[in-house]
Amino acid sequence: MTAADAGASSVPAVGEPGIITVGLSAPYTPAAAGTGTDDYRCFLIPTGALDDRFITGVRFSPGNPAVVHHAILYRVDPSQVSAAEARDAKDPGEGWSCFGGPDLPAAADSDALGALQGAPWLAAWAPGGRESRYPEGTGVYIAKGSSVILQVHYNLLAGNGPDETKVELRTVPGTAGLTALQTYLLPAPVELPCPADQSGPLCDRQASINDTIQRFGGEALRTIWGLQFMCGGKLSEPKAGPTQSCTRPITKDMTVYAAAGHMHLLGRAITIVSNPGTDREKTLLSIDNWNFDNQGAIPLAKPVPLRSGDTIKVTCTHDAGLREKLPSFAGIPPRYVTWGEGTTDEMCLGKIGRAHV
Repeated sequence: MTAADAGASSVPAVGEPGIITVGLSAPYTPAAAGTGTDDYRCFLIPTGALDDRFITGVRFSPGNPAVVHHAILYRVDPSQVSAAEARDAKDPGEGWSCFGGPDLPAAADSDALGALQGAPWLAAWAPGGRESRYPEGTGVYIAKGSSVILQVHYNLLAGNGPDETKVELRTVPGTAGLTALQTYLLPAPVELPCPADQSGPLCDRQASINDTIQRFGGEALRTIWGLQFMCGGKLSEPKAGPTQSCTRPITKDMTVYAAAGHMHLLGRAITIVSNPGTDREKTLLSIDNWNFDNQGAIPLAKPVPLRSGDTIKVTCTHDAGLREKLPSFAGIPPRYVTWGEGTTDEMCLGKIGRAHV
């Protein structure tokens, strides 16, 4: 699907608040390649915005909840439009295959391992997500005539059939004087060995990585290596275990308004902490009992200011023993788990809603 084929079904008048709806203009039926059970698809969609806008709330409506694992809405920077159109044109059918991200040159303001996104996030949905409202006085800025990319992760383990996911953007004019929010990603490695009582060919780390590359392409290896490099690990001999973390330096003054986490089915706990181990330590997110079906962002009771030179740490704990307890893993052999795009693979991803000051 090209940008001309898709469209916004409602556009507010210039200078007026209102809803902009973006989504698939025709049904898309997901299909996995090879032995995989996941399909990541990107759709380039114009917003039809007649003036500059702030998004103050987002509501995702999965068209086929049985197959929609999660969805992400990306802002397409003007410098990326031609690359997005070219990427779309290369792939026949609706949209294009996009494991990991839209597969665009990184936008000028992207950060936190650009290979994981390729474009700035506007919003995301995962099971349990409802309409998300940004904190009072804040919003996400989009320029007049902007386009977006809707990335949908389809998981075919639970069903199949066509999908027509749509997203409603609650907006006000860009002259409203709101504080502009951005989503900052905090990924960390996943290095989860097979339990001592399990064995099999994929319990070998390299064999597991080779299988991940076969299912998702060479970008998967770049992400696995990139996370080790970014988080102070070793490419060939990473620290293995159920709990992994990554500490990132803050390079610009900012204020944090909300936080969220993303893991898959083996997740147990996730925390995001600013300035760990100092007298300015603040817990931004603490989930001790991870629920895959409840991944919405949590507004902070009070915004937290961070200064250039501060640090922020995400920590995730996964449990390989859950593979024997969850129906989604029935018939799937044990494996050494690294970062992967599939529902039965894993991620460790913290997200914060921040504004530069």
